[in-house]
Amino acid sequence: MSHLLPDASFTVRPDEVDALATELGALAAELADDAEWARSAAASFPAALGGDEGWTAGATATAWGRLQEVLAARTSELAGTLSAAAAAYRAEDAALAGHNGRPPR
Repeated sequence: MSHLLPDASFTVRPDEVDALATELGALAAELADDAEWARSAAASFPAALGGDEGWTAGATATAWGRLQEVLAARTSELAGTLSAAAAAYRAEDAALAGHNGRPPR
């Protein structure tokens, strides 16, 4: 059984949501750059270290780069979702303002 709080309302500030989306977009770009660097480094390890150590270091760097790619993609998707949510809240606010605060019929 779920219980609702007596006052379960909240306020969305679209400008702040957009600011967060922008920060997440920048983070996604940094993660993508780091992923590229990790892939470049992965190719160097086998030749630099040789043997099993080189292979292990290369495989680890490749896996780390792939993880960063996934994080970059998911972070970018979240930024897009937040940006779309802010736009939807703005549109709803505009629609409500056009009806003098009364919901449309």
